[in-house]
Parts: sequence; C-alpha cells; structure tokens
Amino acid sequence: MDFHYTYTVKATPERLWVLVSDIPTVGGCIPGAESVTEQPDGSYAGTVKVRVGPVSLGLGGRLTVEERDEAARRLVLAGEGADKRVPGNVRVRISMQVNPAVEGAELVVDSEAHIMGKLGEFGQGIIKRKADGLMKDFGQNLAKQV
Repeated sequence: MDFHYTYTVKATPERLWVLVSDIPTVGGCIPGAESVTEQPDGSYAGTVKVRVGPVSLGLGGRLTVEERDEAARRLVLAGEGADKRVPGNVRVRISMQVNPAVEGAELVVDSEAHIMGKLGEFGQGIIKRKADGLMKDFGQNLAKQV
C-alpha cells in the first residue's frame, strides 16, 4: 500500500528539518507511539499502540535511516514491526521531504507499507482509513511541536 501526505506548518524549512531529522521527537508525533529510542547500532526502537477495527495492536519494531540529505532536507527511513499476539508483520519505507511553502514550510511524506500475515487480513480499506486518521493526527502533533 502506498500513502502520500503533505503538511504545511508555520515554521521555517530549517526549523521543520531540525524536528523531522530528530527521529525520537518526530516519532513522538505519531499517535500511540511510545519510547522511540536510539539503539547502539544507530537504529531506533519503539512501539506504536493502535486499534484497527475491534483489535488492539502493540507494534514493536525497529526503524533505520537509509538516507539523510541535509542540503535537500530529505530523509528516508525503513522500518519493520510486529505485534506479539497477532501473527504477521509490517514493513515500511518512508520518505520525508521538507520544502519551503508560501506560509512557512511543507513536509511531504510518502510511504510504502507491506502488511503481512493476519495483520494484512484486515483489508486495505480499513487499514487505509486507519492510516489516514493516524497521519492527520500526526500532522496536528507535528504542527504543535514546531
């Protein structure tokens, strides 16, 4: 599944880039995210608690920075997570780009998600609606952080 979101915030592109490139801080903007911490190998570990339909999930996983381009203000992350009770896992590749905007800065988020096992059986419609709701809340939390 592919997702595309654009957020405009009242901050300079430089200020937004500082926030976006701080993985624990930007991770904390994700609704349900808990304890996003840097690991000794440079990756990040954390958990996202989310409810999909009647099922509550605690997706524990790891996030790795694949690309960080300071000049272009672009960040590419790869992540994988799973719930201990529900068989299956989620793999995601996220690209975040900070651009100047008329009234501040714009964050463009593109992600490609692969949802496997029992988790994938929820159906794309339910998962897409849940992702859209989470990302809307993410944008509001991001705007508050800047």
